[in-house]
Order: sequence, then C-alpha cells, then structure tokens
Amino acid sequence: MRICLFTDSFFPYISGVSSAVVNQANEMAARGHEVSIFHPRLKRGERLDSVGGLDPRIRLFGIPFSVPVPNIPKLRFSIPLFLYTYRRLRQKSPDVIHVHTEFGCGLEGMLLGRWKKVPVVGTFHTFFAEPEYLKQFRIPDFAFTRRSMWWYSVTFFNRCARIVSPSKSVRDNLVQRGLKTKATLLSNGIERIEFRPKAEVEAFRRSFGIEEFAFIYVGRISPEKSLEVVLEAFYRVTQSNPKAKLVIVGSGPSDAMIDEKLGEYGIVDQVVRTGRIERDVLMRDNYPLLGDAFVTASKTENQPVSLLEAMAFGLPMIGPRSKGIPELVQDGDDGLIFEPDDVAGLAEAMTRLMNDEALHSRMSAAAIQNANEHRIDRTGDRLEAVYREAIESA
Repeated sequence: MRICLFTDSFFPYISGVSSAVVNQANEMAARGHEVSIFHPRLKRGERLDSVGGLDPRIRLFGIPFSVPVPNIPKLRFSIPLFLYTYRRLRQKSPDVIHVHTEFGCGLEGMLLGRWKKVPVVGTFHTFFAEPEYLKQFRIPDFAFTRRSMWWYSVTFFNRCARIVSPSKSVRDNLVQRGLKTKATLLSNGIERIEFRPKAEVEAFRRSFGIEEFAFIYVGRISPEKSLEVVLEAFYRVTQSNPKAKLVIVGSGPSDAMIDEKLGEYGIVDQVVRTGRIERDVLMRDNYPLLGDAFVTASKTENQPVSLLEAMAFGLPMIGPRSKGIPELVQDGDDGLIFEPDDVAGLAEAMTRLMNDEALHSRMSAAAIQNANEHRIDRTGDRLEAVYREAIESA
C-alpha cells in the first residue's frame, strides 16, 4: 500500500502523538508499505536526523507554510494551501491517507483525500476542547468555545472513511457528540523494548544519584499535565520517606513553575530533572528505568505512549481516574488509581507502592504482561486491516 500520514505534531516537537505517528509509520515501512509523512516544515537550523528513530525508507515532506503555537516550543500548525502537497501526490496517488491531527496538516490531508478520491482514516488523539488545552492554546474557556471545538472535531471525523480511537473514552465522547463514522479501538502501539543489562541500569541510576526508590514522569512539562499535583504529593511522601526520589524527564512551558515549586517545598535535592531527551536516546538508554514506578496526575490523557512504554519496562502505574488512564491502569493489578486532583490520594498511593515490595513486584510483572497487548506489531496488524477496509469501501 501507498500510505500518506498527515500530522502537525511531529519532530522536533516531542509528544505522544509524534511518537505514535513514528512508531506506526516505522511498522508500516518494515512491512514493505510505501510510507510518506507530511508535516510542518522545520525552521532554519532544525534537523530531523538529530532526533533519530525514523526508518530511512519513510519519505518526509515539510509543508512550507506554518505558524508557531504560542507557549508550546517547537510545535507548529501548518496553513493548508494544498498546491505543495497536491504537486507531490499528482504523479502517484496514495492508496490511503491517515490524518493524526484535525487542524493544519490534518485538514490539508482530509481535503486532498476528498479532492483526489482517496479514503481518509483519522485518529483522534487530543481532547482539544478540554479547559486545560484551551488554556494552553490561549483560547477562552467558555461553554460556547468548548461546544464549537467539539462540533469541529466531530464534523471533521465524520468526513473520514474510518476512525481509529486509542481509547474507549475517546470513542464514547465522539459518539455522544454525534460521530457517525465507524470507529475502531486501536492502541497507539509501542516499539520493541531492548533491555540493558541490570548492572548497566544500576550504574545509570547511580550516575543520577538514585540509590533508593524513585518515581518517574516522562512527558511534556506543561499546564495540562497537572505536575503541580505530583510535586505536592511527592513533597508529602518525602516527609516520611526522605530518601525517595522523583525523576522528571522532559521540558516545556511549565519549567519555571516546576523550579519554583521545588524551592517552595524544599525538595530540590530529591528531584532529578533530565530536561528534554530525544526519543531514540530515551529508549536506547532505558531512561524509564531511572524510576521504579511511573506517576502522572494529568486529567487530559487519551493513551499516553510514555505510560505504555513505562509499562513495557515493568513500571507499575499511578494515575488519575480520568479519560483514558483507567483503561490502561488496572487498579490493584498493574498500578493504582486515585481521584483527579486528589493530592492526599496520590501521596497515599505513592507511599503504598514504595513501602510494599511484594505489591511492587507483582504489579511490575503485570505491567509487562499488559504492555504486550500494545506491541507495535499487534497495532500494525489491526491498522493494516483498517486501511484495507477503508480502501475496499471507497
């Protein structure tokens, strides 16, 4: 198959969406399909090859016109002008177009698909209508605004031939708001894990000053991730467990807030901040193993790839009962669930997991087992079937 992916969320901007796009594109290329990715053109001085992890057989096309997103470094939205993309698809039309964002690049992919009579598959990744995202994108949080955003998303995806949804929560939200297009549950998928030898991992942890139990968060450092809840809960944990550590991997617009909170709580020495780590380095060096348990307080998650990857490394999960998290974290099995924004509940879950070795060991084994359901080869099988179904029904 000739497959064209359209996404505004792409390297050098790192997110769960960009990771899912690359993982799925790599899998399709490995299966012998001809894969192209259309994304916002990089600014002068930025390079994709510095990110790594891309199959060299994948063709990349930078759409020329794009605008930066305020307050979100490295994220750009394309301005659909169609001529550049149309010229590149004129000689050899794709068999299927897959849009991963409903604005910018995604809109261009959608309209080009309808223009050239190519079936379009869409993935809904982000709850843009949620207050946390509206704030992040500096859009007023009014009932009218939220309704308008949902109306646009549902209208956009109703024009797709098929929808793939990483979580039941997403699918249900779209259906409740009027989605008519067939939606298939499909994991974002995670790449194959290559574990470093135990001695190397232990030395790696020591290089960051981690000798005892550590919690880890991997992702963007931004308001919608509710990291202030994690920090306050961790501060409470340190009152009775002063040797505990918290590792924060990533960077973003809330970096200054994090630094301020660390000073306010007096936990600078207990928190390890690595900054931005490129995806190929993150996986190659087994960065998730800097922690013994993964923790998030984000209420806006659909199916975070960083959480799936942490599970594959054997990290039990601690997350809120919100959106797609309860679908990934089986409370009491491979992790613990707390109520959204409940600092005391989060602190209690962190303390419980840290102090109970048998519980941690059991949950670690369950996390690895459950992560197998999200292997990229399994995602690839199902995604191929969705593509063929869309093509046959066109």
